[in-house]
Amino acid sequence: MKAIILAAGQGKRMRTNLQKVMHPILGKTIIQYVVEAALNAGIEDITVVISPTGGDIQTELTKIYPQLHFAIQETPLGTGHAVQAGVGRVQDDDDVLILYGDLPLITGEFFGEVLDFYNNSNSSAIVTAAYNPELDDFGRVYADEDGAFEKIVEAKDADPSTPFSEWVNTGNFIFNGAALKYGLSKLDNKNSQGEYYLTDIPKILRDDGYAVNVYHSQADMTVFTGINTQVQLAEAVGHMQDRINERHMLGGVRMVDPFSTYIDDTVELSPGVVIYPNVILEGACKVAEDAIIGANSHLQNTVVGVGAHIRQSVLIGANIGAGADIGPFAYLRPDANIGNKSKIGSFVEVKKANVAENTKIPHLTYIGDADIGSGTNIGCGTITANYDGVNKFRTIIGDDVFVGSNVNLVAPVKIGNGAYLASGSTINKDVPEGTLAIARARQEVKTNWNRPK
Repeated sequence: MKAIILAAGQGKRMRTNLQKVMHPILGKTIIQYVVEAALNAGIEDITVVISPTGGDIQTELTKIYPQLHFAIQETPLGTGHAVQAGVGRVQDDDDVLILYGDLPLITGEFFGEVLDFYNNSNSSAIVTAAYNPELDDFGRVYADEDGAFEKIVEAKDADPSTPFSEWVNTGNFIFNGAALKYGLSKLDNKNSQGEYYLTDIPKILRDDGYAVNVYHSQADMTVFTGINTQVQLAEAVGHMQDRINERHMLGGVRMVDPFSTYIDDTVELSPGVVIYPNVILEGACKVAEDAIIGANSHLQNTVVGVGAHIRQSVLIGANIGAGADIGPFAYLRPDANIGNKSKIGSFVEVKKANVAENTKIPHLTYIGDADIGSGTNIGCGTITANYDGVNKFRTIIGDDVFVGSNVNLVAPVKIGNGAYLASGSTINKDVPEGTLAIARARQEVKTNWNRPK
């Protein structure tokens, strides 16, 4: 089985410069979901038809799926014309699934059902239909009592005299290679749009003696949600959110309010994870067993260890150890590596730093380009002065160090194990193990002094 994905539409109704099928939905582009659905159905040979301006689609998809093939529809002359552009790899004895690149909610399970039906039907073509009494903007599909295809009537062509049908065209077809090529050779563009319609091919084949049948799918209509506007994109995000959250909850994740929880399809959650309202998990996040993601937290490409607790914080590219306690209002930037059972408190920012286990950085602190040992306490208001305007330098703090409040650590500087840094000090020289460092001006009190007027 081969597949042709039609993705050459310009998506003008989206009102953006971004190609329609490249719009994101919870961690993946629209077309990624379509490609993955075909792959999940066991289809390995896939051709994506793009427009001459669709280079971004090819570039991005090739990074993820290097096995894909691409064809260009030079002029936008309809869906049938797009299939003509993509049929070059199809042999007469191939079977071909035709699908649209703007149906992100389509599933591999649906394609698997259609393929099974096709393989047992002795058909040259299959039209897939879904039950939808509302009709909406879908074309109506008609079949006889035995399921043989009769016709498709587009919504814009239906009038009061058109027989009612509760089955609508999903836009997905299967053809035998030889039958598809024959149908394409007979297509014409004698219509008001002057375009070649893929939906004309089943009738051409039926009229010329080919066996064409209808697969009546029982899938929910949300599976066939197409994207043409930002409104429809938002609807698809909502449906995908429900699907992803349901999958995780069935896997043992507790969500206090799944309707306010947004999780990318690329996120991995273990059983026992608890997620509170208004949480966003993006990219390559991995959250281990019994971790708690508190309300209003935003994690991106972050790994969270067993039993860790994130409270109302932003974490980007961070690694959180087991049992660590983060927040509230912490900001962990890329390469912030927090050890087991460590504490990163309120209004603490950590960037490109390694914090060992059982270390506490409770509040109002900046730690950048640093290595901090285990059992160390960093006092309120401490900063690592890591940047001289041109270069970044590292601060190294050993085990069991006590850093008093409001300490400035001017990198590069090294603090030995067990050292004690007095509050208010500006440290710009190495401090040996077990010593006390005081670096602050001596206080003076003037008694004979008048306030300026």
